Amino acid sequence: MKKAKIFIPTLLFLFILSCSANERPQFHYRSDRTKKYNDQYFYSKRFRDNIFYKCLQYGYGDSLNFKIGKLMAEKDLFSPYDEPFMAREESIQDSLAKRVISNMPIPYIHLEDETIEGKNFIISSCLSYYESNELNIIVKKLYKQKVKEDKKLWGKDYK
Repeated sequence: MKKAKIFIPTLLFLFILSCSANERPQFHYRSDRTKKYNDQYFYSKRFRDNIFYKCLQYGYGDSLNFKIGKLMAEKDLFSPYDEPFMAREESIQDSLAKRVISNMPIPYIHLEDETIEGKNFIISSCLSYYESNELNIIVKKLYKQKVKEDKKLWGKDYK
């Protein structure tokens, strides 16, 4: 009986602790530049957004001259950030987006009614990479390099 009194609360505590680790951040609009969000956050969002757009562009390629991109550009401003990336960062984004598209496996579903030849999970793959741990690590590393270069160029208190 004593073991049950200790075991059940411990089990409940572990269950609650494990559930909280899977929370996602609350949605907010990207132009919300409150003190809560720092430069690293905005750099990360900007970098990820660019990779996502490039991934879609490479995924759809020249199909109808990337008609979806043209349709999106009629209504969408794409990114609320006006700071351009350095050439090295643009090159990294290009290579990462191309790698995601070129390494997509052959679709694994079989549909009786529809042929899937020439189709793949482009948007799903791009979104999965957008939120991947691999991209988290890359963005953190690039941001540290950017801060180091900015400090070297502009001095210790450049902001």
